Amino acid sequence: MNKHKQFLLLTAALALVAAGCSKAATTTSTATTNTSPAAASPTPNVTKVPAKEGAAAFLKTVDGLKGQLDQKQLNEPKKRSSSFVVEWATFEDEVKLKYPELYVKVEKFLTPLEAGLTKDKLDYALLEQLNDGLKGALTELSTSLNENKGAVNDAAISGSQALQEAAKAYNKYVQDQGNQMVSLLDQLNTAVKSGDLQKAQEAYVASRIPYERIEPVIEKFKELDGVMDARVDDFKDATDPGFTGYHRIENLLFVKKTIKEAEPFSARLLEDGKKMQQSIAATNIEATDFVTGVGELMEEAQSKKITGEEERWSGATVPVLRANVEGAQQIYELVKVELKKKDAVLDEKISKTLSSVIEAMNTLSPVGPTWNEFNKIEQSKRVDLKNKLEALAEPLVKLPGTLGQ
Repeated sequence: MNKHKQFLLLTAALALVAAGCSKAATTTSTATTNTSPAAASPTPNVTKVPAKEGAAAFLKTVDGLKGQLDQKQLNEPKKRSSSFVVEWATFEDEVKLKYPELYVKVEKFLTPLEAGLTKDKLDYALLEQLNDGLKGALTELSTSLNENKGAVNDAAISGSQALQEAAKAYNKYVQDQGNQMVSLLDQLNTAVKSGDLQKAQEAYVASRIPYERIEPVIEKFKELDGVMDARVDDFKDATDPGFTGYHRIENLLFVKKTIKEAEPFSARLLEDGKKMQQSIAATNIEATDFVTGVGELMEEAQSKKITGEEERWSGATVPVLRANVEGAQQIYELVKVELKKKDAVLDEKISKTLSSVIEAMNTLSPVGPTWNEFNKIEQSKRVDLKNKLEALAEPLVKLPGTLGQ
């Protein structure tokens, strides 16, 4: 096996293992704590800095880590991982918006590096490679910021008649998904009140699908998203009164299996879903929003969601990922004619990688009301799916730059 392929497999496996793909660690107690170091964590409350300033400072931090890695004398690596999360959070939002392709390049190395630093036994050779890759990505980002080049051309995207039409169609799609979400949340609430646990579990997963399809633009509704889709990692534990939404219900239905306790939370989630439905109807989503958001979502899918952290208790990772990909496919279908005019090679690559990902997911878990639990799928197959999602993220993140030409 060549070194490059070995590196890719190692980083993929590291992201999966370090994040605790096995559900066992999270189901041994009803008061589940944050046991998965690479699981999604709340965005730190940090003081934002200009991306130009943040990138330069982060480069110095990465250089400092390199010296310690070279000497194989790394002090408090878990704290270093946490400090990376915080430092990146001070400027990542600006990068995500203006330089989505470079954002994904940074995340490609940063996410497994953060995970690797939390392991009890450090793989210094792998950490050095990841740190070098991160330095290269940050250097490219810093250069672009200093030269004021390569940012998304929002004016060109917004001014395109074809993309304006795509935006109209996408707004309707999101509204349709919002309507489906409310209908399915109503069914979830009814199932919970019926006392039928299996029916409630199936209704829970079904209600996730329309929500996950609109994730490319969920930032438009981030206040409600923060309530409806918050992870337990954001709270003291799974019994924290502030922990509500989908994943509180998930814990109650799949871990505690106490359906009665889920009643107030399913009712609250339905009301929040109706609020989001109203917010969707009152919001105009621009083409820049979804052509930028789709690549970022696929990057999150292949680096974080693939670990199983989002549906850690239900095991319904594949249905959720499938919904994310279906949402991405909808965006691609709306812009592909314009994309093909500007870059036929990129268009073909997105089309092929979409088909590859969908085929892989459909072999891992059936389409329909049942699903195969993610932790019971062979790790080699999970790594293969991660690699296919990454192959899809790479061309999708080029959409804003290409369509803005």
